[in-house]
Amino acid sequence: MSKREQIILGFVAAAVLYAGYNYLGTSEKHPQIKTEEELTDLKNLIADVTAQVNKAALSDTETFLIKRAEADWKRDPFLSPGEPVNFTSDSELSELSDQGLGFTYSGYMETGDKKLAIINNMEYEVGEMLAEGGFIVRSISDRRVEIGEIGGKNTIILPLEEVRVFSLDKTK
Repeated sequence: MSKREQIILGFVAAAVLYAGYNYLGTSEKHPQIKTEEELTDLKNLIADVTAQVNKAALSDTETFLIKRAEADWKRDPFLSPGEPVNFTSDSELSELSDQGLGFTYSGYMETGDKKLAIINNMEYEVGEMLAEGGFIVRSISDRRVEIGEIGGKNTIILPLEEVRVFSLDKTK
C-alpha cells in the first residue's frame, strides 16, 4: 500500500471514529434545568404566552370570515370564468353535470383533411378519447367542439374560447 493510500485511510478511520463518538457518545436529548431560577423563568414564559394567546380574541370580521369559509358554498370560487358547459340533454340533472367537469376548447387547426382541436391544452382528432377519460371527441369545427360519453347519448358542446395575445409592436 502506498503512502498516499495510508494517509487517506487514516483520515477515513479518524472520520469514522469521530462519527461513532458523536452518534454513540453521551448527548443530552433533553436539556436539564439545573437551577431553580431557570425553572421559574421558564414557568413565567409559559404563563405569559398562555395569557397572550387567551387575550387575543377574534374580531367580528375574522369571526364572520371563518363562518363564511366553513359554510357550504353555492358557487365554487375556484372555477375558471367563461361560458358554462352546455348539455344537449333535456334532463336538468345530467350524469355529466354531476361529475363537475371543466373542459376548455382553446384552439383549432386544420391541415388538408385533418382537423385538430385543443381541449385542456391537449390536441385531439375526431374519435379520440380525452385524457380525462370516459369522453370522446365527436365533431370539430372552427367555432365549437362536440364531445360525449363513450357509449352514451349525452354530448357537451364547447365553444371556442379565444385568448387575446397582446403585441409589443406599437404600430398595431
